[in-house]
Amino acid sequence: MRCLMIDVAQTSMAAGAACAIAQVTGVNDNMSQSHYHDYFELYFLDSGERYHLMDDKLFKLQAGDCILFPPQTMHRSYGDQDMAFSRVVLYFRPKTITSADLLHKLLHSQVVYRPDSQEIHQLRRIIYAMEEEQNSHLDCHDECMQSLLNLVMVQLLRMNQESTGILRETRVTKVIQYIHNHYAEDISLKDLSERFYVSEYYLCREFKKSTKRTIVEYIRQTRIMNAKRLFMETDRNVTEVARETGFSNLTHFNRVFREVADITPSEYRKRCQELHR
Repeated sequence: MRCLMIDVAQTSMAAGAACAIAQVTGVNDNMSQSHYHDYFELYFLDSGERYHLMDDKLFKLQAGDCILFPPQTMHRSYGDQDMAFSRVVLYFRPKTITSADLLHKLLHSQVVYRPDSQEIHQLRRIIYAMEEEQNSHLDCHDECMQSLLNLVMVQLLRMNQESTGILRETRVTKVIQYIHNHYAEDISLKDLSERFYVSEYYLCREFKKSTKRTIVEYIRQTRIMNAKRLFMETDRNVTEVARETGFSNLTHFNRVFREVADITPSEYRKRCQELHR
């Protein structure tokens, strides 16, 4: 039986919140495909076990573990059959981090954080304080949420870290890894089938079964995800970003970007520049 989770924190972010937190308990609530967004996601597993696929790495989380997904990072979560779990998700926008050095470290985080018992206790105290503050209407509410958020991030970076993930060498994961490493180059289905010694038909079927996306869709999304990351983290113009993410034709880049992101590259770049002012 599947227990459906409603992510109220993500709803708040869609409404424009700077940060949002929510705690949910679920069973068999597994994402069918990877996704990404324009803000950070801290996932704290309070109980149970979960698997997290981040780009081409697979991590297994035990109770008490945390994982941070920076903006524009492909990820999904799933668990074993009938494994109950409780988790806290904390979403926040880059602008809420008050230190440039702290933000830089968080943007390059692709690890699992494994706190000891004392660190888990401290983390839970701050999380509960954030949940109470989120539901309050007290003066200096935004300032309090931002202060607690930054405290959580400092605590996080002081924890033990594991970056290796679980070794899961399948043909699909090798293809995914190749796409993430070569998205700026010309990638064709014919080239992939020859590189991985499999027919185009079988590779397409195998990839779609595993990821719920076609190879072409995955390449497009990976390129646009990295284009958005470049707009967010650099001052490159639209032409430069198009070229660096595998688009030789600017018109094609504009069309694909709008189809995937529901906004033009120029509009997205302008939005990123306004956030950094």
